[in-house]
Amino acid sequence: MTNLINWNPFREFHHVTNQLSDLVYHGGRSLADNNESTENSAVDWIPTVNITESKSGYRIDAEIPGVNREDVQVTVEHGKLTIQGDRKFESSTENEKLHRLERLDGTFLRNFRIPDDADPDSVKAGFKNGVLSVSIPKSESSKLKQIEVEIS
Repeated sequence: MTNLINWNPFREFHHVTNQLSDLVYHGGRSLADNNESTENSAVDWIPTVNITESKSGYRIDAEIPGVNREDVQVTVEHGKLTIQGDRKFESSTENEKLHRLERLDGTFLRNFRIPDDADPDSVKAGFKNGVLSVSIPKSESSKLKQIEVEIS
């Protein structure tokens, strides 16, 4: 009996739509990916992210299940935030036969431009339940200041 592993075209479609959405949001002061370094490196998979903005700052939540905290690096340099790491595949024992492999493993890399109104020196990262949360506060100088108008 032959076991077949089915090709899932939706996985490729999901990857293409993620890349297209990154192109659409690449301009302006967004936190969109800056994939210049991704194109030339050996990246095996790209974690999905949510990017939100509040009055006090920005937050990037990256889904990286199965990745140990020690295998993740978050760096800020020259206005660019980089999330990179490695997810290792747990190989099955000799008594087990692999029928389907859908979880991607290997290295990952995401780059994001930090907006002009953000404070790159105050970036913080936390890791919980397979989600990496990176907080980027807005700088004090960029926050709205109300000025009282005097009558003369």
